[in-house]
Amino acid sequence: MITVREIETPPGLEALAGLEPVDYRESFAFATSADRTAEQWARQTLERCPRATRAQMIAVWTLLGIPLAPPWSRAQVLGWRILHNCSSHIVLESRAATGVTARLVLHSTGTEVTQAMLVRFDRPLGRRIWTRLAPKHRRFLRALLARAAASPPPVVPPSASPPCASPPCASAPCASPPHA
Repeated sequence: MITVREIETPPGLEALAGLEPVDYRESFAFATSADRTAEQWARQTLERCPRATRAQMIAVWTLLGIPLAPPWSRAQVLGWRILHNCSSHIVLESRAATGVTARLVLHSTGTEVTQAMLVRFDRPLGRRIWTRLAPKHRRFLRALLARAAASPPPVVPPSASPPCASPPCASAPCASPPHA
């Protein structure tokens, strides 16, 4: 059984997110022997979960006023826009009309996957809503990651994510796809 543990947000992942100020952070990690890129882990976690779970996520995001990227766009993962992407890490972003900007960073070393979610409150309404949602979100995300960690590798070919030219904590992102 794979254990997903809550951890302090690694400073390198917070730097990769490039979000300031950060008003809320949550991070999880788990050991793995699955050889997947960070993008593959993001897609496994968000896009390959049960259909009812995906529908639940999209419904909540819609209620929060998050304009999701078109599903046919390669510059998104389940509607979250890809800010930058390389084999070891991916940064996704969503901005809610309710006043919350969130960035999700997944980092994969080949033996461990770390996920950090960083949130900025752009309006007081965003803070009020997120304060109520955060405890449920932590439980939900932990369960999503545990399911992804226990899943067999996908039968799709590896992503074309470029290898990183710099360590994951470096301030310069690897590759940035165009926003769709």
